[in-house]
Amino acid sequence: MTTQELKNHLIKNSQKGLALDIDETLSWTLGYWIYELQKRFGNPENLTVRQIAEKYKNTRHIPYWQTDEAKEWMEKQRNNNELQTKLPLIENSNSIVQKINKIVPIVAYITTRPQTIILGTKDWLKKHNFPELPILARPKEFEHNDGNKWKAKALSKLYPEIIGIVDDQPELADELPKSYKGIIYLYDNIKHKRTDINIVPCKTWKNVYSKIKKNNTF
Repeated sequence: MTTQELKNHLIKNSQKGLALDIDETLSWTLGYWIYELQKRFGNPENLTVRQIAEKYKNTRHIPYWQTDEAKEWMEKQRNNNELQTKLPLIENSNSIVQKINKIVPIVAYITTRPQTIILGTKDWLKKHNFPELPILARPKEFEHNDGNKWKAKALSKLYPEIIGIVDDQPELADELPKSYKGIIYLYDNIKHKRTDINIVPCKTWKNVYSKIKKNNTF
């Protein structure tokens, strides 16, 4: 599915609502990756999985796993459908998403995961009782590190059918143009430097729910 195809689908079905990110928003993908990378490529700082996740936030920021061997392993896993089904759930994200869906319709998932793993992603979402919705994934012409640039363009094009997104990435908010009229519920963050677009930091999923409920003008 392309961005335009998703927009056409929403218009055809008279749908309007929020989108959800997946990695580090619904699934704790980083935790699983860190655990596997430690086993394969070492843990020179002798930190726990949680400590590494909190310190670096993203595997590309972890200096000792930027070797050719580690990068090659990570690239293979990004295209591994079976791996997606093993990812841990962020606690309560599924139950709170169901509650949010009763306030504001959730109409799509927008992820920087590659299109090659949509099947594994669908299986994981179904396993954890998330709504069955279209998945817009990163097209092959965009590299992994350009994922937030692609997603920002997609969100801009999809507005107003998609009025905003729940997403954990400050970099996504950085990439959005000043003209963007939607809302970013920035999960697992307490602040963001931009004030020219509508960014609502939410440290927990309970915060996401309460702020959506408060802000709802749907």
